[in-house]
Amino acid sequence: MGLRFFARPSLGTVLVIASLMMKQAAAFGQMVPYNGTVCNGYIDYNVWLPDGGSINAIEQGLIQNKVLENIAKMVDPCRSAYLDYTCSVAYPRPVKTGQSNSFNVLFACQSSCQAVASTCTADFQFTNQLQLLPDCSAVIPNTNTYPGGSVHYQPDNSCNMLASKSANASCPFTHTECPLPFVKDNVYALTNGQQNTDDDNCECGCCIPCPQTNAYYKADILDQGFFVTDVLKAVSAGLSFILVISYLVLPDKLQHPSNLILFSAIATTIFLAAVGPSFGNPRRVQCAADGVHVASSHNNTLCAIQGAWVVFGAIATVAWLSIVIINLHLHTVWNSSWLSRRAWLSHVLGWIIPAAFAAIAVVTKNLGWNNSNMCMATADTAGVLLFIPLGIIMVPATILHFATFGHIIKVTLQAENSETVSHSTLSSGKAARISHRRHVMNAIRIQWRAAALALVVSSSVLLYWAFYVVEGSKTDLSWMSTWKLCIFADEGQETCGNKYAKGNVPDFLFMMITESLVSTTGLWIFLLFFKKSLVMEWKETISGWACFGGNRTRRREEDQFYVI
Repeated sequence: MGLRFFARPSLGTVLVIASLMMKQAAAFGQMVPYNGTVCNGYIDYNVWLPDGGSINAIEQGLIQNKVLENIAKMVDPCRSAYLDYTCSVAYPRPVKTGQSNSFNVLFACQSSCQAVASTCTADFQFTNQLQLLPDCSAVIPNTNTYPGGSVHYQPDNSCNMLASKSANASCPFTHTECPLPFVKDNVYALTNGQQNTDDDNCECGCCIPCPQTNAYYKADILDQGFFVTDVLKAVSAGLSFILVISYLVLPDKLQHPSNLILFSAIATTIFLAAVGPSFGNPRRVQCAADGVHVASSHNNTLCAIQGAWVVFGAIATVAWLSIVIINLHLHTVWNSSWLSRRAWLSHVLGWIIPAAFAAIAVVTKNLGWNNSNMCMATADTAGVLLFIPLGIIMVPATILHFATFGHIIKVTLQAENSETVSHSTLSSGKAARISHRRHVMNAIRIQWRAAALALVVSSSVLLYWAFYVVEGSKTDLSWMSTWKLCIFADEGQETCGNKYAKGNVPDFLFMMITESLVSTTGLWIFLLFFKKSLVMEWKETISGWACFGGNRTRRREEDQFYVI
């Protein structure tokens, strides 16, 4: 609750709070305009002063207590929190009651005191200023001189809550030089410190450049790592495209079930080819034109295009590879061609649904730079627009594939029982071992391509899920101000990153493993399905073109990939 005082218009008054107090006669105080400098930008109201002094005396007390000197050693958000607290304590807010010469006085908030404790403890430890931390359980400093006695910090619904201000309001000076990885803030310079290029990443003339994540690791290590994965994507896209051409040109590849491999390769090529817009110059999709804001649908058209491309390609790739696994299960376990008679269903799952999610992302403008060198769904919508659809499609397909493999093992074990009878000349144990090994190896020979395919795709999805859940949950930014203090103390980007960012940002090795696995999807499809028989068919086809004008009479044997 605020305290009620009656004004004495003829008296000048002052209150030095936070170790700034002067003796005062017992009086009710008055309401006066603020004309000081220390809290300029924070105090936008008439302040309350008890009898006995002036605003100038309070300002001198703040200066003598080295408030400005201490602030010069701080960075945001600690600096703003500390100034907010100091000014709300030093200058209580009077609120008119409607009665003549009567007003209530609002004192500092409990929450503003706690904000200093939560945002500044690590910073003050770094700068050896722990003595500046307030005791939020004690009374407001020096309020024992008030009429009525000491005052405790007040609840938010009845306290002197200062309006949110730009970080520039707390700048004690403008940085003339910005230590790496910071860069100069051009907007700050052009507006004489009134505006920042980006309030979240700029303060007092310096900005963390886009992409901000790079600043928290060893210099250039993310760019180097993602360049390698971009090369893998490009090579992988080229190899899967070769498989696409092979299935389009060679005989009998457009019929079910071979066309499922074709559509899988097309989807994979589309997904991996999305690296094109960022290849060699990732900043053109990662960042807005000002070099500080990260790219989004709102400020970077190329990023939006790539983001929709990635969402469509990723879901389509997983969908078609899952359809291959489902068809294999139907053919192997149930001897059914159900899916071949419903090709439209495959195309809905493989093309229409991915296109729908990409369209939703485009319409809702939820595309932007998230991580790596490419744009995709934004961090807050990636789960709904990308990872959940991938999981819904891939997890059941993977379980189904293991069920298929389990069925094959069961069949071979049943065959083993009958075969051991015919091996009567051998001991029962030895015959059983030989029969078991032969049948299991036959099952693996039939299924190994699909097994490897399921392993690669499910591993990619599950690892990306793990990366998204584990690393994406690192949203605590309390370490940021201490990291900035470390940078401005010229300790170096790598040292400061290892001290304060490591563990609070995505793990570099985990990030590279997941990116590399996704980047090689096309390579694995090529290795698994560009078989020796395709090479022979290419030779025959080229020979046919050269000798017979393209007449091809050989019909391929049934692919053992689908034989039980």
